[in-house]
Amino acid sequence: MAHEVETMAYFGGLPWHRLGTALDEADLYDWSAASRKSGLDWEVELVPLITSDTQAQVDHRAVRRKTDGRTLGVVGPRYAPLQNRDAFGWFQPFLDAGEAALHTAGSLRSGSRIWVLAKLNRDPLEIAEGDTVEKYLLLSHGHDGSLAVRRGFTPVRVVCANTLAMAHGSDASKLIRVKHTKEILMNLANIREVMDLANAEFEATAGDSFVLRGGIEHSARALEAAVVLDVFTPYRDDYLAGGATIASERERPRQ
Repeated sequence: MAHEVETMAYFGGLPWHRLGTALDEADLYDWSAASRKSGLDWEVELVPLITSDTQAQVDHRAVRRKTDGRTLGVVGPRYAPLQNRDAFGWFQPFLDAGEAALHTAGSLRSGSRIWVLAKLNRDPLEIAEGDTVEKYLLLSHGHDGSLAVRRGFTPVRVVCANTLAMAHGSDASKLIRVKHTKEILMNLANIREVMDLANAEFEATAGDSFVLRGGIEHSARALEAAVVLDVFTPYRDDYLAGGATIASERERPRQ
């Protein structure tokens, strides 16, 4: 299925695939409640690996979900997991200040990829007369080692694998990438200091980014229509070699 949704929760309009649990207004500022309803109230652990022939231990480790023992991926020795509770917890200052409200969250590809989306409590951007774009704060990452942690602004309402790929690839999205290393929580805390810069760039370019090659306007309504028609396909992330950067380049197609 194009949506690749394992579990999710949403507020507002029913997603095109008609899956997920609806969030109540009381859940929008309560990350623990939203985590339960989206099916993300679980943890992962790193498990040693050995070769099948010699029983020798190798440097790589498996990422295993504690609730059901499912192996989500194999990662290198420097990989540090980001637990789902910490992913939600990063939003807490925005929720406490009333700057944003949780909007959608879920698990993709049997738990290997996670996203959390909050809607900013601000007026939408008007890209043309009568056509507006909402503004969201996105967190996404992979428990399988193939996706760096990304947080920042996007105009895309993420409800599935394809809309997540659209948010990652959109020129209008201003996302900051962080590697899965032991400094991940410290780096994520430091990201808040550069969010204003990313926000200013988002505000300045979001309208222009909704114009396709050839001058055809790509409105917010057309985004969801494209997903339903399965125009967009999933992408595979390039794993970063550097630190946190603002990323708006398009990703390569998944192999």
